[in-house]
Amino acid sequence: MPFTIKENISWVGKVDWELRTFHGQEYSTHRGSSYNSYLVRDKKIALIDTAWGTFSHEFVARLKREISLDKIDFIIANHAEPDHSGALPELMRNIPEVPIYCTTKGVDSLKGHYHQDWNF
Repeated sequence: MPFTIKENISWVGKVDWELRTFHGQEYSTHRGSSYNSYLVRDKKIALIDTAWGTFSHEFVARLKREISLDKIDFIIANHAEPDHSGALPELMRNIPEVPIYCTTKGVDSLKGHYHQDWNF
């Protein structure tokens, strides 16, 4: 469920209470984890990151309840690890022309993960 951080910023991520290990066995948690995604509404509307791919359909459905996807002006991808970008393929099926902003290495990494040539 989204919650307001500030008048124009909402957390639209996902809490995964079942997660116990991530990044291989390097990190573990006994309380789950969150996949942090933020919707920033200003002169333009930006979505920062998404959620783990396992939750991509749920993430996009919940995001649609928060905002009409065609109102998103751009997406910011902090990095391509699947816990940050996993729902990107499902999201981009809905809004394929929306630009994704990231570093040059981020483009390479996202293309490597998802084999897509989105609007970078």
